[in-house]
Amino acid sequence: MEKTKMSIAKRFGKVIISPGKAFADIVENPRILWPGLVIIVINLALTLLVMSETKAFTEQLLLARGMSQDQIASAMKFVLPGEIASSIFTFPLIWLVMAVILAFYNQLSVGEAHFKQLYSVAVFAWIPSVIKALIFTGLIKTMGYKAALQVSTSLAIFLGNTDTSSFLYRLMKNIDLFNIWGLILLIMGGSIAMKKKPKGLALFMGAIWLVYVVVVSLLIKTPVV
Repeated sequence: MEKTKMSIAKRFGKVIISPGKAFADIVENPRILWPGLVIIVINLALTLLVMSETKAFTEQLLLARGMSQDQIASAMKFVLPGEIASSIFTFPLIWLVMAVILAFYNQLSVGEAHFKQLYSVAVFAWIPSVIKALIFTGLIKTMGYKAALQVSTSLAIFLGNTDTSSFLYRLMKNIDLFNIWGLILLIMGGSIAMKKKPKGLALFMGAIWLVYVVVVSLLIKTPVV
């Protein structure tokens, strides 16, 4: 049977509703540039859409820390360029780290994946984070920045009135459902690229992710949203 290659748009949709078929096509014909650019452009657009709210919230934080008006004015000059630079350069670096970790396991398990395939898998596994960004952008525009930050998509929602400064709360706050979804996609896509069963990769990636979450929860007092 003749295989039909998916368009980039169809790949994005299939990763959500039929990830196995999507990653099989992605591995067969890995693409990095255009899917990556699409995600970066979407993130940049969302960043600019809530820039006024971001500036107002940042100013409130700096004011609460006791900074003078002159110090705040100087710091605010870097908010826009900092957010733009972060939107453009952060994701490719994250995808690179994810692909390198996958490549390391590929070597350990004597898998059959090429690095381009693994990087492409990392790009498409980022779709849950894009969906989360879309949701929170909508919440920020309708509720305001501070109120939107109170909306939780993490396991911390089950802790009720637990002290938000406790390690348990920070740990649960950093176990985000969208991140878990993305991790599952990364494992699924990586195992397809390597032509390996997903169990071994799931244990490997799950252990690395748990160590990361614990370290972040110990070092960063403000939970990651």
